Amino acid sequence: MKALLLAALLCSTASLTLYSNTSYASAADNDRVCADTDCSKELRRLIRLARSGSGDAAALVAMAHATGDGLEQSNEQAIRYLRMGVRQRNAMAVFLMSDWLRNGFMLEQDLAESQRLLDLAVDLKYAPAQYAKAVQLLQAEQDDQLPEAINLLELATEQRLASAMLLLAQLKQHGAGVEQDLPGAAELYRKLVLAGQVSARPYLQEVTALLAADQQHQTLVDELRQVENIEVIRVTDQALQANNMLEGIVRRLTATGQYDSRSVGSRIRGVSCDQSGSNCGVIRPDSSSGSISEALAGGK
Repeated sequence: MKALLLAALLCSTASLTLYSNTSYASAADNDRVCADTDCSKELRRLIRLARSGSGDAAALVAMAHATGDGLEQSNEQAIRYLRMGVRQRNAMAVFLMSDWLRNGFMLEQDLAESQRLLDLAVDLKYAPAQYAKAVQLLQAEQDDQLPEAINLLELATEQRLASAMLLLAQLKQHGAGVEQDLPGAAELYRKLVLAGQVSARPYLQEVTALLAADQQHQTLVDELRQVENIEVIRVTDQALQANNMLEGIVRRLTATGQYDSRSVGSRIRGVSCDQSGSNCGVIRPDSSSGSISEALAGGK
């Protein structure tokens, strides 16, 4: 019974899962960052940053080449830049390489190496990797692995990864793998709804109804019902917003001084500030995996 419940909950989070088997391979035109706006300038700068040792830039360039989003579609270049990022132990690149190897996309399928890289991305505290590993452990249906799965979901939730937040909320709501915690589930659903995740709204309504049956939760219920009535309206042009975010990532990576030999930070090509032991700052974009669009959206 518990296994069936876990399977149902895992399926119900599919709409928010960022760890997609085919998202990069079949990116729709309306999901492309550079379909309606020219981002060639930003991508050229990302290429320079990648060649200077930025793993984040290398991963984004690899995605662009893989999907043909802003750069010529090229399997060879996609693999080349992704390997640059992996050599830097960049979390985004490591996770993306794991996904490509798992699905035989661009590279020959290698499940053992894929798993090794997924575990490395988890060690690097990458939220989408934490979520993917948690799902693996839950699907294994072994009770001794449940605590680790829940811990990984909680870590990814702290980074506001939507898929992790939804799955953890449902586990708490139904008491699957954890003790039932309706107020805790409600709080996660509330955050998702306020963040514009409309698919979480029915779950929020469901758990609010359950809490309403207990008078001691009346204050919380009133607060939740106020959220239910909030309509989140997004009017920003998505292509323009994504392009601005891409430009922002370029600026932040450049500002770190990690990848410019003229900077006061690390002067070793390909060695980041945190690796060099200097006091320069380290800024990384908050991103996910698959396509440039998903990388810019992240798990927020």
